[in-house]
Amino acid sequence: MSRSAALLRRALATVWLDAGRAAARRWPRPERWDQRYRMVESLAPGQSFLDLGGMWGVDGEVAFRAERAGATKVVVFDGMDPTPEFEAKHAEASSQVTYVQGDLHDPEDVSRLGTFDVVWCAGVIYHTPSPFLQLQHLRILTRRWLLLGTEVIPEVPGVENACIFHPGRTHESERAFAHAYGERASTYPGMTHAFDESALQGYGNMWWGLSPSALRSMLRYAGFAVRDELRYSWSFRDYLAEAVSLPDFIPPLGFSRARGEERLADLDSSQRPGWAPSE
Repeated sequence: MSRSAALLRRALATVWLDAGRAAARRWPRPERWDQRYRMVESLAPGQSFLDLGGMWGVDGEVAFRAERAGATKVVVFDGMDPTPEFEAKHAEASSQVTYVQGDLHDPEDVSRLGTFDVVWCAGVIYHTPSPFLQLQHLRILTRRWLLLGTEVIPEVPGVENACIFHPGRTHESERAFAHAYGERASTYPGMTHAFDESALQGYGNMWWGLSPSALRSMLRYAGFAVRDELRYSWSFRDYLAEAVSLPDFIPPLGFSRARGEERLADLDSSQRPGWAPSE
């Protein structure tokens, strides 16, 4: 790409991002954590509660709030080690919150967790190369309510369900996002500056920019119905989604293999692929 083309792309991206930021100034914006704690405290009493990804930066605070509100069972599930702050809070409160370390991508980790009436998940699905897979796994975990918090990009004019794959974009494109995020830009590797390719550290990057329309559709096709959407800023929203019927249009894992095994079982041995009669 020529230098002039890169600069034009950066200018167009800046105009689009600035327009999204300007539009957001007209919204009523509740204070994010006050609103979140109110939602948690209203949904948790008498319910099982999963705090997924609740370690980085918050040290399990959502889980402890759910426990104090009267949740019957509370689990924190995260890929990182429990922080000293989490362990200190746990000990000080004589908490019964359980910590499970694992990966939301892994179906084995998901299956061993079981299911929960309420699942809280914030700051997770844009840190993965496979956000829809994670939403499918969240649906498996959720019996009733999902509270999903996520970064978003502004809607792209004329393009519904737009998404941006951040890794591999040009430096000029990254600079446009860095301008939009201002002093927060340093905290978004992969989006506002170079992707961190350090070994085993890939989930710290921003992989996807998801528009609100894309997120609503992804939630729908993963088996959720969005009941509320809370806009805190131009770049961050929470979704209150209710678990509905699991979609049956995506074949389950093992479906094709099982079909193949059934088909082979129905064939005469001489018809089976790769089989040759012995002399």
